[in-house]
Amino acid sequence: MRVAIIGTGLVGASVGLAARRAGHDVRGWDADGASLAAAGERGAVEPAAGAGEAVAGAELVVVAVPVTALAAEVQAALAAAPEATVTDVGSTKRSVVEAIVDPRFVGGHPVAGAEVRGPAGAHAELFEGATWFLTPGAATEPERYRALHSFVSELGARAVAIDAEAHDRLLALTSHLPHALANLLLNQAGTTSVEGHTALGAAGASFRDMTRVAGANPRCATPLTSRERCNGCRFTSPTGRACSPGSCRRSVRRGSTSRISSSITSPASSAARSCSSSPGRTRRDVRRTFSDGRATTSTSRLRSLTNLQAWRRHTHPSCSSS
Repeated sequence: MRVAIIGTGLVGASVGLAARRAGHDVRGWDADGASLAAAGERGAVEPAAGAGEAVAGAELVVVAVPVTALAAEVQAALAAAPEATVTDVGSTKRSVVEAIVDPRFVGGHPVAGAEVRGPAGAHAELFEGATWFLTPGAATEPERYRALHSFVSELGARAVAIDAEAHDRLLALTSHLPHALANLLLNQAGTTSVEGHTALGAAGASFRDMTRVAGANPRCATPLTSRERCNGCRFTSPTGRACSPGSCRRSVRRGSTSRISSSITSPASSAARSCSSSPGRTRRDVRRTFSDGRATTSTSRLRSLTNLQAWRRHTHPSCSSS
């Protein structure tokens, strides 16, 4: 089968690798040229010059872009590939299912991923044994749903049909809320010290397990936080009801993406500050001091760590959350 992938990040590139392993012909495109080139080098896709070229002649189009761009990209794929079945991999479903009423569209969400981002972390086994939710709409043609169900099974996943609203309520509890809590916990620990001892310096395995997903890609996680604010509050409020306008924090209620993004990325900087070396240290390489259980590195090096995953790789496990 001819498969096209729009968006060659971690999930999109993994779909490409798994589909190629299953014998499918896969072409791909990404607005980020570096991501597309990396996916091509990994053998995940045959890079195309544009989205139109990628989907030309495709039987299946998989849209793997951030949720804020899903509806537009799905519509574009449907228009550019008039015979193809189109699906997506976004982790919120109601908005795109409501926006796209087309017999060739089947919403989807593989519950698989990692704390890393980009095609460099992609692998063909990502979906093996994973649940892959499918959210067909009332207009979806049954044969297209069956074809996508078979494709998902070929990738090693377990296809499960679910209502889009039910999906979003379920994932708000089991995925989006845990991500928010991990960021909250790491932010708090990263700015806390007790009698000169940093909280992160005292962290052990349970803390690392609890915060493994903190610092996720804000490009993807920010819209999830803002779109799922009502579902998240439903599970955290004592009454179990959907939130009222005054029950969410102001930035989330208003969908203030800049503040939400800051709350996602700030664990990296707060953690780095907590584990930074003494002012006189100038070495750029990371030095691990096992005697006191703390990692030491230069301030300039810490400032160059742009995300939490990079910080984890350059610090002692006692300060890491991986």
